[in-house]
Amino acid sequence: MRILHNLRMHSLRMVLALICLSSALHVVTPTASHASELRQGTWTGGGGIGFLGNTPDDTAFALNLNADYFLMPQLSIGPLVQFAFTGDLFQVGGSGQVKYWFTLPGADNRLKLNIQGGIGVLHADRFKSDTSWLIPIGVGLDYAVNNNLALTATFLLNFTDVETGRGSDASVMPGLTFGVRF
Repeated sequence: MRILHNLRMHSLRMVLALICLSSALHVVTPTASHASELRQGTWTGGGGIGFLGNTPDDTAFALNLNADYFLMPQLSIGPLVQFAFTGDLFQVGGSGQVKYWFTLPGADNRLKLNIQGGIGVLHADRFKSDTSWLIPIGVGLDYAVNNNLALTATFLLNFTDVETGRGSDASVMPGLTFGVRF
């Protein structure tokens, strides 16, 4: 019976994640910039999958969704939503991020590095639920494959104070995701 319950919960979580992804794509599409160009006044969006370590249930599967509005070619702001899943854990965090973008030399304006930081909230549900503050900081690489698609790699350190019972606290959760931006 518990297995059936877990299967239903995982299915529901995946459906919610897909709905969030499609909503994020819909929001950023009307005024989107080309992936290879970072132009002032435009939106880009993307997502990635990977792993989040040191959660209240050890290492978890991670799904991140983000959108970036460029205030200038080197500076963007926007939301970041992070999901983490294990057999016993569902975790979601939302934050507002600021990113500073650097074009790396010798890559024909295709390879970019960004440093980012933000503040938000995190909710985790394992033995019991808890909601806490969230401060994600990190670095990302972005390689424009063509005008419409960039491949991404992002490393984040998520600082929080979430407690889900039975000594399963988390204070720093490192995460690594690989994805796309368009």
